[in-house]
Amino acid sequence: MDVFKLAFETIVVGLLAFIWLGVATYLFSPEFLTDLLSRRIPAYAKDNQTLLGVAVLTLAYCLGSAILPIATQLLNDEHWPLPENAIRCQVFTQQQVLLQGIHYTAVPGRLPENDFNPRHCSHWAPMFEDGIGHGIKTFVRLWAPSPLKKADHLASEDDGKKDKILSLFQLQESKLLNQGTDKAEQLRQLHERIVVLRGAVFSGFVLSLICLFAYFAPAYGHPAHRIRAVFGTVLAICFALFALLNGWQDLLNHVIFDIPVLEALMATIVTFGAILVVRGVKTQLFSKKRYLLGSNSGSKGRQDSTFLEEAVSLGRHFLRSPCLWRMDEFRDHL
Repeated sequence: MDVFKLAFETIVVGLLAFIWLGVATYLFSPEFLTDLLSRRIPAYAKDNQTLLGVAVLTLAYCLGSAILPIATQLLNDEHWPLPENAIRCQVFTQQQVLLQGIHYTAVPGRLPENDFNPRHCSHWAPMFEDGIGHGIKTFVRLWAPSPLKKADHLASEDDGKKDKILSLFQLQESKLLNQGTDKAEQLRQLHERIVVLRGAVFSGFVLSLICLFAYFAPAYGHPAHRIRAVFGTVLAICFALFALLNGWQDLLNHVIFDIPVLEALMATIVTFGAILVVRGVKTQLFSKKRYLLGSNSGSKGRQDSTFLEEAVSLGRHFLRSPCLWRMDEFRDHL
């Protein structure tokens, strides 16, 4: 039964990947995707619905199987805004602070508490230590670190403390799973949801970056916006610097478990976006819809102004009518 649950979660993750794959294909070749969805697939599905369904589920399972390990590494990357390991570390430290208020501790008695008290649980946490100026400087330093930067001993010490917290967390979680109680079943269900959420976050992140670069890409037959092109170029350079410099720092650490997944993913999407911006897109589907809505709103505004003029004219005519005078006479009579 657990095998079928895992297969279902993997298929869901693969189906979510169809969205950003379809958008990327549409941006490169809208004619191919339109012909595939409107003519080829419906024509093939008339006599082969079962076979087509099996093929779609198989492709979704293969995509999900390829994406899930990458999504797991992505959400545990230290440069991700809020990785899973940082959340667990933060929960543990906050729980430790609350328990110390009642003279209790979550750390086993034979272990020193200082080994489970890191300065920061997240890579980006130093941004919020001081004012706005310090936060901006820290953000720039963390976003584009120097390739010649030496290892930070305080950060290495924090990493060791976080590893101890995660080891204790995994030990307690394993004990709970082996008990076979209702709490263990709830924990398993939580893990199943986390698997789907990892795939959803991965697909949402990729789709957001693709749409962002598609916004800056020029369209065939339309004048190019210089300001938009400048912003797109600056954004691509910022993403490229982040991917190259932080990826280089990860490679210098020589830790096999610290794979630069986020940096590699951003470098791939930046390359895709650069090709898209240089090549351009053949359609402005969303812009056309926006312009259509804009023209409708303009015509609606003209209709509203005409209606207002007619209402004012009728009001004036009513004020001048004898009917209103007779109503005033009737009121005075009362």
